[in-house]
Amino acid sequence: MLATVNLAAACSGSEQPAAPGSSLPPSTTGGTFVVPDDPADEVACTQALAGTELIIDVHTHHVMPDGPWRQNVPAIAAMLYPLVPDACNEADPFLCLDRQAYVRDMFLASDTTVALISDVPSSGVESDSPIPFEDQVATHDFVKALGGEGEPRVMVQSIIAPNFFERSELLDRMEQQAATGTVASFKAYTAWGPDRQGYRLDDPVIGLPALEQAQQLGVKVIAAHKGLPIQGFDQRFNDPDDVVAAAKLFPDMNFVVYHSGFERETTEGPYDPARAARGTNALIRSMDTHGMPPHSNVWCELGTTWRETMSNPTEAAHVLGKLLTRMGDDRVLWGTDGIWLGSPQPQIMAFRAFQISEEYQERFGYPALTPATKAKIFGLNAANLLGLDPEATRCGLDESRLAEARLVHQQLHRDGAISEPWAARAPLTRRQVLSWLRNPGASLSPF
Repeated sequence: MLATVNLAAACSGSEQPAAPGSSLPPSTTGGTFVVPDDPADEVACTQALAGTELIIDVHTHHVMPDGPWRQNVPAIAAMLYPLVPDACNEADPFLCLDRQAYVRDMFLASDTTVALISDVPSSGVESDSPIPFEDQVATHDFVKALGGEGEPRVMVQSIIAPNFFERSELLDRMEQQAATGTVASFKAYTAWGPDRQGYRLDDPVIGLPALEQAQQLGVKVIAAHKGLPIQGFDQRFNDPDDVVAAAKLFPDMNFVVYHSGFERETTEGPYDPARAARGTNALIRSMDTHGMPPHSNVWCELGTTWRETMSNPTEAAHVLGKLLTRMGDDRVLWGTDGIWLGSPQPQIMAFRAFQISEEYQERFGYPALTPATKAKIFGLNAANLLGLDPEATRCGLDESRLAEARLVHQQLHRDGAISEPWAARAPLTRRQVLSWLRNPGASLSPF
């Protein structure tokens, strides 16, 4: 029998009953985790947390530890250092965020099917980028080599930084990258720039030429980081309004609002147009301002947003409920910001068990999180966005070949060899996940 309870108190393997008040009745919380009454019921626990969905993670990261970015932009290195998994035992902690760790954490230690790899705030060139475009392509090729025949498991997203380059240089870079045939999307950090000066994506001098070039090159997916302010951001340009405005100007292209505008500092509640300057409300306000209907060419993404809110079920219910209602259930995309802090598997399992309460469905008009809706969010929506065949064969990765390939990629590792045996750097089992949800952690990715 399944019950609607606090996920952290169930399926934990403990013989002790939950402490009084450790789970909230549905009438006092907007979101709940559906788990078995009996924590020893392994079959029911598996049904609650396991799945066979197509999972396309449109927001993932890794770094190139030996790149010059560590010396050239120490502020970026300082921001990434807290995202190293606690269990990392490498002499150089950034080896736990490198290409090998990425493959293991994303594909061998999680149910992720396909991942779109992204960069952090930078100009996108080797001197300041933790994973320049060329290295993203190398990761794509590396993973393909580990899987043999079948569709690729990694897709590439290139940074466009029009405020860092002269226009001709920017357009040439975009053309050269698109010519490789690997660019699935371009991504912008509009609040990041020289001298902490941001820009709007619909700025006719800075932003629009880049969008016009992407359109000419046939790259029809543009993503932009919005919300989750990073140190050094020009907060004036971190609002999603410019993305929605650009989407209206380019109806044949698709625009993805990374993080859905979510901010840790803003408590999410039901949408209130009078209080819509920050958080996911800012995205909804922008949609209203520009007259964009649900199911338009504006998409929203859950990277870090879900991980931050899943320990507060009421806030998670408001975020998901608002986005599904206003953006459309076919415009919400799964993203995790993996491999920051390790494998994204805990986020996957928690989402499988999560439900928006019936009370909130009635009070606010939020939809139920049905298996069909979750399947859309997990991967079917992204397959539509990125032009992927949901039924295509995507081969599993050969872990032994990964270990062999380590020798080919010795330049990524100062000791030249993988640490064996490999230890998971995140809670991966059902019991670990359910225990972890008691305190998912305070230092989470801003990207």
